[in-house]
Amino acid sequence: MTKIRAFIALPLPEAALQIIAELQQELATDLSEMRWVKPGMIHLTLAFLGDITEDSLEKLGTSMLSIGTLQPPVTAIFSGLGAFPSCNRPRVVWLGLDGGNTLNQLHQTIKAELNILQLPIDERPFVPHLTLGRCRKPVPGAGQILGSFRERDYGSAQLEQLVLYESRLGPRGALHRPRYAVQLTGSQP
Repeated sequence: MTKIRAFIALPLPEAALQIIAELQQELATDLSEMRWVKPGMIHLTLAFLGDITEDSLEKLGTSMLSIGTLQPPVTAIFSGLGAFPSCNRPRVVWLGLDGGNTLNQLHQTIKAELNILQLPIDERPFVPHLTLGRCRKPVPGAGQILGSFRERDYGSAQLEQLVLYESRLGPRGALHRPRYAVQLTGSQP
């Protein structure tokens, strides 16, 4: 049976992607070793599923319809620039995101649905972030460079769509293809 690499995410509106592209350009002047994620590929991952069957993908797509009607849009405030594993040794540079209780509830609802469908659940703590770039080598002075961007205001955005993506790995990175998308139309609590 064919397996499909998949994940569930919230895509960003065009205005937010433009702000992020400008931030990436600014960072690139001092962090030239980084491979920057194309702005159109940036999203907020809620659940990485790994390789799942087409049948499981279909079932999850169907269950997303009920999630969309129950969950309201997420107001995301972009805040804090950071890196994994640390700012002094960045492998991944990210922009933090605060979606409040609405985002946490959406994440918990998705985890519960994955459990019902017996699909893999990532047990690591949910740390909302947007991956901006990746690097394999040490970056001299990265901590100081990233520190100068840490406290800036990066605005906010309304995240209104939940998407189940298929991810295909290629020589130039991953390509993400939306398989199912639903609007978040629930009322705010």
